[in-house]
Amino acid sequence: MIKGKIAMLMEPGRFEIQEIEVNCGPDDLLIKVEACGLCNWELNHWKGILGPYPQEIGHEQAGYVMEVGSNVEGFEVGDLVTCLGGIGFAEYDALPASCCMKVNKDIDPRHAFSEPLKCIVTVLTAAAPEPADVGVVFGCGPMGQWCIQALQGKFLSALIAVDISDEKLEMAKKFGATHTINSRKVDAREEIARITDGHMADFLIEGTGLTSVMDTAMTYLRNQRGRFIVMSSYEEVFKEVDMRPAMSRGVSIIFAHPKHAVNGQEDWRRAVVLINNGTFNIKDLISHEFKFENITEAFETLEHKPADFIKGVVVMHK
Repeated sequence: MIKGKIAMLMEPGRFEIQEIEVNCGPDDLLIKVEACGLCNWELNHWKGILGPYPQEIGHEQAGYVMEVGSNVEGFEVGDLVTCLGGIGFAEYDALPASCCMKVNKDIDPRHAFSEPLKCIVTVLTAAAPEPADVGVVFGCGPMGQWCIQALQGKFLSALIAVDISDEKLEMAKKFGATHTINSRKVDAREEIARITDGHMADFLIEGTGLTSVMDTAMTYLRNQRGRFIVMSSYEEVFKEVDMRPAMSRGVSIIFAHPKHAVNGQEDWRRAVVLINNGTFNIKDLISHEFKFENITEAFETLEHKPADFIKGVVVMHK
């Protein structure tokens, strides 16, 4: 047993740091949580959309094994692990060993969270890129950048990044996008047609989180077998979407969220492999880092993102 602190969300917009006792059961690992990523999904809890209160949140954590349950094999004290489930915004957590996976020890624990990368694997599996496809990543936040990192190389004929931020597009180019389009400055559809000699996109990954771009983005796809992959979660209700572009092109629309995965555990395993082999660059996407005691500031920043915000992380121990 160990005593530690946890950030309890008591009501919308209010955390309270409390002390708890953490016990390691026979099937568990006791983890010293080093860091937990900030996820847009948790704004649903922060804003009062998902309750009840009080509640424990945080699901992008990584840390070091402090104790191994008597029934657990394959782990030892000192292992760096990334977790799926458990309580992320806490100094310590005990959770089943099946919810933990080892990460190379030379990786900074602040850059070892795997849950969003598991989602990237699900998205890429749904996109099903084929040799010499044209791929478009629409929205170059952290999820879009990770998609570009995984897709870069010589397998595709073009990997096109679309955003309204020149800074994010420069980052996308650094990570392997062959072409970038600022859709605020030029007509993205015309640019994609020019780049591809009229072929258009074989698949498009939508990562803007804006319902207003859905029908426009569908026009970026080719006729027949174009795949529109919805990666975003949306705060707004879809009040109007013109489905005619999708219908006229024979577009397949896939909501590639966790429930879409045939085997979520396998997607997670593959994501950790890609972290360990360096496919995913997490470090360069961390734009904001917060101390545990400043978790309220972290969520206020997440809700009202400054222009330079890409990905935030909360560090548990000084």
